[in-house]
Amino acid sequence: MKLVVPQRLLGPRMFLACALMVELLIIMAIDMYVPALPSMQREFGVTAAYLNLTMFAFFAVGAVGVVLAGPMSDRLGRKPVVVAGCVLFTASSLGCALAPNVEALVFFRMIEALGYGAVTTLATALVKDAFTGADLKTAMTCLQSFILIGPAVAPFLGTFVLSHTDWRGIFVVLTFFGVGALACALLMTETLPRTARSGCESVGAALATTWRGVRILVREKGFLPMVLILGVVSVPYFAFIAVISYVLLDHYAVGYGEYNVLYLIFCLVNIVAPYVYAFASKRMHGSTVLKGSIAAIGVTGVLLWCFGPAGPIAFLVAFMPATLAEGIIRPLSYVVLLDQPNDRVGAASSFSHFSYNVFTAVATVIATLSWWPNYIVGLAVITIVSTLAMVVAYGVGLRGRKLDGGHHDTAQ
Repeated sequence: MKLVVPQRLLGPRMFLACALMVELLIIMAIDMYVPALPSMQREFGVTAAYLNLTMFAFFAVGAVGVVLAGPMSDRLGRKPVVVAGCVLFTASSLGCALAPNVEALVFFRMIEALGYGAVTTLATALVKDAFTGADLKTAMTCLQSFILIGPAVAPFLGTFVLSHTDWRGIFVVLTFFGVGALACALLMTETLPRTARSGCESVGAALATTWRGVRILVREKGFLPMVLILGVVSVPYFAFIAVISYVLLDHYAVGYGEYNVLYLIFCLVNIVAPYVYAFASKRMHGSTVLKGSIAAIGVTGVLLWCFGPAGPIAFLVAFMPATLAEGIIRPLSYVVLLDQPNDRVGAASSFSHFSYNVFTAVATVIATLSWWPNYIVGLAVITIVSTLAMVVAYGVGLRGRKLDGGHHDTAQ
């Protein structure tokens, strides 16, 4: 691997490792506390839907953090914004650990989400700044793998912490994760040279410039449908994350040991998925990979409907095709969406992450609504509807494109 932007303290692999660790440690906040949700619900005496506001607020405000981070980094540089995001995340995680009620927890989760939004957006931009060509594909695959590992491994670690303490201990651990992410961020040299930054005189002007960049991007053929697919593919995945503890720990009454084993299987599929994309992308067009992945998500909806209620193992196995497909579509989407001139990478990254977070926030709400007969049926319906939405998006705006990452790959 070769760095496009020199680093004073880090070589190519160590730089990538630091970017991965910053992303991984911060992204653990998404759902490390998920195994504690049933016990938190009993402690606070609230409904599952109300408690899940802690997750909804996180993603909704995280989307705002994403929007702010891109323009700020285009104007000020990547490193200052990443460092600020890590500091904000660390302080608010400690606040979550000390929260006396659900409302306070929601408030601190919102602040935590601002730091999360900044870091997750700019980790992608850091990689895009530092690598190019085949190295960029490799680095992006690694980054997306870590992004998937975080939400998958976090509940696994959460159950370990719960075996020694209560849910507050989870947020104490996240506080230390924030410190670790901050240390990694401080080791990195700025990746966006002053000559490549926006010429705006203020962050407000940079936001306006980004908005103009977004307006240009959405007029590009295929950009908006690709963003839509990136957002929609998150819906079944995070709906699954939102209900998994209720299904396994409450509905099927499995113990923490069984829960960990089932989640370990889920983790392994998440880890493998981006590497399946890397393997497949060298042998077929991205459009072929995308169509196969969308089909796999549709199959998942049918499997959940037919076999999901049969037991915890059947429920998990039924969702595996969608888990694999989500891990394939994410890196593919970012390779295509971030193939932009340097002055529009921040706008493309912000808009892509904003859309992803908005869809994710919606997923955490609709998955726990009371109108579902049960969470498994609800997840099956969500998965099938998401598949149909992606089919429409592909048919309307992406048919005929190779989707190999070239900015003008319009002919298949």
